[in-house]
Amino acid sequence: MRGVLGGLDAVAWGELSHAYGSAGDVPDLLRQAASEDNEEAISELHGSIFHQGTVYPATAAAVPFLAELAAVAAVRRADFVWMLGMLADPQHASGAAFPQVRAAVIDQLEPLTGLLDDAEPAVREAAAYAATRAGVAAGALWQRWAVEDDPKARAALALALGEVDPGAAEAALGEAALRGGPAVSAAAAVALLRVGLGWPAGTVPTVVAAIDAGATVAWPWTRGAEWFEDLATHEVVQHMLRSGNPRTRESGLWALSARSDARRSAPALLVPMVAAMLDDPDPDVRDQVMHVLRRAGAAAGRFADVVADVAARFPDTAGAPGFTVEYRAVETLHRLGDPRWVVPVCAAAARGHRFRFAPGAVRCTPEVLATVHGRLVARPADAEVLAGMVGHWGAGAAVLVPALAAALPHAGPQVAQALLLLGQDEHAAVPYWRTRATEAGDLDAALAVRRLTGETDVVVDALRVALTSGAGPSMPDLRDLGDALASLMTVAAPFLTGVAAPVHPQRDQQVLAARVVAAVAGPTEVLPTVEAVLASGDTPARHAADLIADLALDSPGSVARLEPLLRDRLGDRWSRLSAVRALARLGVPTAELAEPLSRGLLDYGGRSALPLIVELHAVETIPVLEALLDGDDRSGVASSADDVVWADELFQERISEALGRLRRDTAGRRPRVR
Repeated sequence: MRGVLGGLDAVAWGELSHAYGSAGDVPDLLRQAASEDNEEAISELHGSIFHQGTVYPATAAAVPFLAELAAVAAVRRADFVWMLGMLADPQHASGAAFPQVRAAVIDQLEPLTGLLDDAEPAVREAAAYAATRAGVAAGALWQRWAVEDDPKARAALALALGEVDPGAAEAALGEAALRGGPAVSAAAAVALLRVGLGWPAGTVPTVVAAIDAGATVAWPWTRGAEWFEDLATHEVVQHMLRSGNPRTRESGLWALSARSDARRSAPALLVPMVAAMLDDPDPDVRDQVMHVLRRAGAAAGRFADVVADVAARFPDTAGAPGFTVEYRAVETLHRLGDPRWVVPVCAAAARGHRFRFAPGAVRCTPEVLATVHGRLVARPADAEVLAGMVGHWGAGAAVLVPALAAALPHAGPQVAQALLLLGQDEHAAVPYWRTRATEAGDLDAALAVRRLTGETDVVVDALRVALTSGAGPSMPDLRDLGDALASLMTVAAPFLTGVAAPVHPQRDQQVLAARVVAAVAGPTEVLPTVEAVLASGDTPARHAADLIADLALDSPGSVARLEPLLRDRLGDRWSRLSAVRALARLGVPTAELAEPLSRGLLDYGGRSALPLIVELHAVETIPVLEALLDGDDRSGVASSADDVVWADELFQERISEALGRLRRDTAGRRPRVR
């Protein structure tokens, strides 16, 4: 391997960075990757310069050497070729350095094109992908297509031709889909669908037969979690679900979910297909049906009885690792607002099992509310598990407060936290809230104690803990406390340096300290630090903008000079909505804020912009809201891959409510015509 990686030491690697800091170790990793025992080195190199899809300055510098290893490494050359292609693919690579990395890969187009004729089929397969990402000319692909006889390499060429020269490739890809053999047939069918070209008659059974035979598309080419998501048309899914191969039936169910995740119209068409699968002879297929229903949204309601039968077994499997089919069934009932989850969840907890469901996904319906209430009254000990699941229900759960209060002796901390989240002040919970305030610095708990008892010391104690041990997520309005916070001035003042702290938790402490000082002494001396945190962006800037919005209520002149900086934050998804509120309170018309409000609709999983739009009566956003409501594409507000449909359906409900409020308010404000 003499002469390999020439010029490696001429790069100032120590001045470049990768995922773990200095890139000074990259030369050694590249040299090890050139050897015959290079698997570990390749893995370590990948983890450093391409960590979980993120690229870095060192990645761009490494690209020419990766291209050299793709040609001359002792073994595993295809690994380097695949890596190069993925580094230039926005489906797989991201980060501030991506444009430079992609440009570096494009600079390697000539050697990557040359690898289309490599002696190793695995290298040729990878080269079709990498060369396509680097901008290969169609002629080079057609030249290789004419002679390529390896099925996997030919499949990769089919996908490449579909991207690079779709019009000219339509006939060849149609022929390949029908008669290319399993690997080529599957790839050609995907290539045609991706560019909107139709399939020749007879393609559907041929492609499903290819899947039965184990055909796949190499993962770098995929655009979703699985390659066959591209095939999720109604007809193809039908054929996959009828296959004699249970793995194909499972894949068909997965494809059905993927289609439902992408299109609002899909569940009503596709979910009924699972009816025939409920009694499938293969247990894995039956389990996959439950996973489909878990992700299907309201369309799963037609199968609620079946789901409830599975959920009834939850006490027997609640202690099992991972997400069992029974766990998923309980989640489905949660989201449907079906009360039949209550008994098995409580029974599992009574057996000593510990588990956690996402509380925000437990839907409050009259039936669920009545069942939970009855359970709390009959079995107060069940509050230990139920309290954590009802805390997000808000004012609609007020009927539960007496039963929850009665359960405090059985599950004090859990019930007290639920009452706090529900916004329900309850004297019996004060001892628990006081403990949370003084020990954990929980400001919401401290303020609840103050509301019920008039005490201010508990708030002071909570603020002291939050300032000395790290500010929590709560940033309450402290303006009415005034001189009661004077004893905290010596604790808070050192945070007001006029410079943003280096890390987010410290910046949050700076904003909380600014709230304390502003409440006691006014805004003047806190503004330099608040301005610095605002300019730093991300979530601390959101808290800074929230403080500015509060200050603008009493003394807008004191913060008016920050308007340009607030406008700068309108492009930051983490602080944009708080900046909008602050600007509105400074007198900026909502017509000027409609665009960032509209962009912010998808921030924070769609939770924050709609209440703000209603608060500001931003009628200018109505066309955007209507478009979001009427389109067939999912909104993309889910925080979990399993919750795309549910989150979008809830988002649609909230949009409808917001539109109703805006229209009613607008109608109410119209002048009367005499």
